[in-house]
Amino acid sequence: MSSPPKTQPETWVPAGTEPRGSDAGPASEPQASRRKPRVPLPPKQERRRAPWLISVGSLAKGTMWVVFAAAIPWLWFLVRDLGPVAQLVALALPAIVVAALIGLIISAFDDRKLSSILVAVSVLAFGWVTIVQPRSAMPASPPVDPIRIASITLDGSTLNASAIVGTLAKQRADIAVVVEPSKKARSVLLRADRSPYTLTSGRFVVLSTIPVDQLPLPKGLPDDLILKLQVDRPTGSFIVYAVRAGTSPLDVAQNDPIGIERLRDAARDERLPVVLAGDFGISDRSSGYRTLTDAFRDAMRSGTRAANTAATFPWTFLYLRTEFVLTSPDWCAAAGTTFDVQDAPSAGLVSAVGACGR
Repeated sequence: MSSPPKTQPETWVPAGTEPRGSDAGPASEPQASRRKPRVPLPPKQERRRAPWLISVGSLAKGTMWVVFAAAIPWLWFLVRDLGPVAQLVALALPAIVVAALIGLIISAFDDRKLSSILVAVSVLAFGWVTIVQPRSAMPASPPVDPIRIASITLDGSTLNASAIVGTLAKQRADIAVVVEPSKKARSVLLRADRSPYTLTSGRFVVLSTIPVDQLPLPKGLPDDLILKLQVDRPTGSFIVYAVRAGTSPLDVAQNDPIGIERLRDAARDERLPVVLAGDFGISDRSSGYRTLTDAFRDAMRSGTRAANTAATFPWTFLYLRTEFVLTSPDWCAAAGTTFDVQDAPSAGLVSAVGACGR
């Protein structure tokens, strides 16, 4: 007779109630570990910057863009003498500055950011320096024994010649240079009682109370656009270059028909004092104007602010001054002003010029 199997009561399990799968003993543990789902590890977190570092970085980046935007207009001074395109831009500068200011003001009201205001201030300052400053008054000693010189530019179609004579008489000019008068105006001007000395050459008519003589032009200057005179008076003779551009400022900006550098060099080489007067066709924002004023004094800015001379659209809108009276550096000027001329495309100029006093 066989004896019953020896079992330990505490480990005995009735049949049918054995543990399954993961509930099994140590032998089933490797299988359970293989079936365990894998949970991805969280990404390694970067070290966060301190809040004050973020604020400083954003401020530096914003400041850099504001400085860059505010500096853009001033780059003009690096390119303003680089050929005809730059001269065309110089003509349009008032319109460009006004358009930029309007856009920046609208942006400032829209986003209410200080950056837009700062850039607008920069553009406004740029406009002042490039557009207004070339007309600001320059202090100068009053001239000794001054002579009054007037310049009028017509368009060849003026009908009321007597009005021109009357306008010139009001200016009490000792010398008047009239450019592009009509045939009728030319005839009336040459019979003016107040001017005993008259001279006509091409498109120029010169009326003077002092003896004047026409001189040959230096080589290279166009004789249809420039007239050279010698004025003889008891206190000393001087030279006058009467100038007419003969075309619009748009064409002058691209082609330089006068030859500004040649004119400057020829006038600067004269032994006598020199006065240049007339319609140069260049604006006071152009390279040509700076070329002339490097060697001569702008008489229309002596002690007073120079005014617009253009009297027709669109040149009035562009704040244009193309007529000038310029003198040698050792001469001074006073009482420079403009006056209206009936049916003329630009205002007339008159200034008292002479040797500088002490």
